Amino acid sequence: MGKTSLRVLGQTPLNAEPPCLVELTKHAITPLHLAYARNHSVIKDLASEFDSYTVKLDGEMEGMEEKVLNVKDMIASFPKKVVVAALICAGNRRAKMQENTGKEVRGIKWSEGTIANARWGGVLLRDILISAGIPEQVDAQKGFHVCFASNVAPCEDDTSYGGSIPLEEVMAEDGAAMLAYEMNDEPLTPDHGFPLRVVVPGYFGMRWVKWVDRITISRNESPNFYQQRDYKMLPECASTPEKAIQEDWWGRTPAMQRLNCNSVVAHVQCLTLTCPDQKTLKVTGYAYSHSPISRVEISADGGETWHEVRITYQEGSWSWSLWEGEVVVDIDVDALEWAGHGQRNGRSKTKVTVISRAFDKSGGAQDTDCRWNLRGVGFCGVGVGSVEV
Repeated sequence: MGKTSLRVLGQTPLNAEPPCLVELTKHAITPLHLAYARNHSVIKDLASEFDSYTVKLDGEMEGMEEKVLNVKDMIASFPKKVVVAALICAGNRRAKMQENTGKEVRGIKWSEGTIANARWGGVLLRDILISAGIPEQVDAQKGFHVCFASNVAPCEDDTSYGGSIPLEEVMAEDGAAMLAYEMNDEPLTPDHGFPLRVVVPGYFGMRWVKWVDRITISRNESPNFYQQRDYKMLPECASTPEKAIQEDWWGRTPAMQRLNCNSVVAHVQCLTLTCPDQKTLKVTGYAYSHSPISRVEISADGGETWHEVRITYQEGSWSWSLWEGEVVVDIDVDALEWAGHGQRNGRSKTKVTVISRAFDKSGGAQDTDCRWNLRGVGFCGVGVGSVEV
């Protein structure tokens, strides 16, 4: 992988995330050494195959032309599109779900760093599909799916990796779904999908298929394990893998697709050093959704009162949002000393907790009561951070 500053949670396949949210959120565009690694197979280095690498395009839509695209020819033949978009693992904050609910979740215990905001360069999938005869009329696209597949390596739970999204989403004139060959103005690295990966802004990262080598237009979703038997927010009653299978919750539950509205507290700092009974806290963090964030609010009293913070970075329609704000908290010094809180340097100390919630421009709001699910995916309970004062 080259230079990395990641906390490794699994070696084979490699799965790792940045250990420090403060460092991660210092950068509007995530540098490569802080971009998390999520894999279901070994990482394939296809540098020697670049000149001959192809993507097969086929499907069951009437009038479409089956094609085999050479990646070099594709790059030369189609205009380049650049978009800033956040890549987010569906399991981001999984450890928080387990911590908050006290119930075991199945999967890698990701913290809150499986997010990378990057500048992606590539060819719009819309352009490629139009060249293959896919109609531009929305009515003709309804009911079809674009299935992405990578057959370069067997995965943990399937012989290949795949996923799909609705065709009309790929064909939207204001969309930016692409086959990307650059990340942050450089060629993709092997661990991020060189020579070609799917980028679907506004969608969870499991649909951003790496090392993509086949695109199929189908009336059905991808049959791949990672579309049909994973990455679904099963109901709470599906409490065990056996029950999920026996009661067909995998078949009855829709696949996760678009990002939900979410926020995370990255750091809480006390700015007031002298006044014992009133403290000003500076709070920073990030937020994301499938549409731009409209506002973020924080609370230091458990949600009784909320204070809007400043969005310090947001780029285009699909980047993450970085935010910061201040909140004043009152400290009951008498109660603090009477309660016998810890002493440091002869002074009483107590912990103050700040929570966050986000809203997006489509009218979405963070589901702060986000419930437990077996796979621990899509967690969007309030962001939580604390500091001793």
